[in-house]
Amino acid sequence: MPVLEEERELLFGNAPNVEVFSIAVLENWKSHKAMCKALHSLETDEEFKSMVETLQTAPYEDLKKLDAVTHSNLVIQLRYLRSSLKRDFNVSERNLIGWEPRCMGCGRTERTLRVEAASSKGSTSAPVALKSCHACKMAFYCSQNHWDAVQHQHAEESCEDGHDGLTQCHINQEIRQDVAFASIMAKASPNEFSWAPERVKPSWESLENTNWDKEYSSGISQVFGISTEAAGPFVRAASVGLSMPMTILWALEHLNTDDAWTRKDTLTIHVLGAFDVEINHANIFEEILHRLPEVKTLRLVLCGPELAKLASSSELKKEFDMETCPTCAARKRKRIQRLYAQTYHEYAKAMGSNFAKPDLAVAFNSGSSQEATAPWKETMSFLVKTRIPSVFTAYNRDEAEAEATLLQSAGAKLVPELGPLKNVWGSISCKKEPNRVTSFYAINSWLAGAFR
Repeated sequence: MPVLEEERELLFGNAPNVEVFSIAVLENWKSHKAMCKALHSLETDEEFKSMVETLQTAPYEDLKKLDAVTHSNLVIQLRYLRSSLKRDFNVSERNLIGWEPRCMGCGRTERTLRVEAASSKGSTSAPVALKSCHACKMAFYCSQNHWDAVQHQHAEESCEDGHDGLTQCHINQEIRQDVAFASIMAKASPNEFSWAPERVKPSWESLENTNWDKEYSSGISQVFGISTEAAGPFVRAASVGLSMPMTILWALEHLNTDDAWTRKDTLTIHVLGAFDVEINHANIFEEILHRLPEVKTLRLVLCGPELAKLASSSELKKEFDMETCPTCAARKRKRIQRLYAQTYHEYAKAMGSNFAKPDLAVAFNSGSSQEATAPWKETMSFLVKTRIPSVFTAYNRDEAEAEATLLQSAGAKLVPELGPLKNVWGSISCKKEPNRVTSFYAINSWLAGAFR
């Protein structure tokens, strides 16, 4: 079952970081004490104990099935805890629930193991404690038998929702590196790490047969004075913002039948459902100009109801001539941006005869199959009827396939090369999906679909 991004942010935070949670507990001891009491009493709840009795003893062969069972069991726990607290969870409490370690073979947590031990008649042995993978410390098991059954899936098989054919274990190790990297960078700047090269390519180069490492490791190595071998955390962090311009370029390359678009005087991109990620990484869109040296002006229109939370009324609808790098400025190249706190179909209607079709409309991680589905359906229908080249991205396979269904229901004829499938230029800064023993998600990780 896919998890809403809003739910991810509020429920589980950005990374499974025990240190961060521990600090939060100290700062919020009063509320944590109530949660601690509720969790303790959960172990005596009859419905919870009944659920524990249904847990499968043998390890699961299909870990996706285990994820589904885990989700169903979590619902029981959440219902009890909310009732006990008589309020919703705060962020620290949601982190605690979301990142609770569980056996990769059967889904048991140390809480369920304690309940089983307490209900075992005549047993005087202490409850089993979960052990962790010695390499990544982020995969757990309740017995050697269960670990033997799943270890190959964890440490030997390529992880579908990771990147570059890496295993779950390897991705977990990268996540630990990325958490440490973010902590270090936060001491230098309160803002999220964001980087793009200032070089301007001499000509357009196809994005086929290349990848993040080939395109950016060398540049990062030079700028930050590190070896290319040490550039991994920098590249992954940079990919969060860069995945937007790179996905735009990838879509344009595959939606156009020739390369005439690379030589246009003005390239116009409409960003649908825009919010904080697009605003915080606004300067990164200049990478489009840097890879298209013959384009003189990049015109960006950002549409999204939630932009009203980030921009004042005086900033909305106003044209901004954004700052460009020295090379682009010397060549009098421009990056122009406008913000509209509306859905895209409302924006188009308000513009009336002044509405002009863009070269591409893009919706990054729209969540259209999860929330605000009705207005997204209207926008999709408008895009299809108006024949606007468009691309939608998603955090994971489930969301991508669900959004592809919505697009097809709106009449879109999807281009096979653009989804639903893994996005070559999705961010490689992965996060673990909460309450699962498998799965990762990332910004623009999947292409939900694209059409002309």
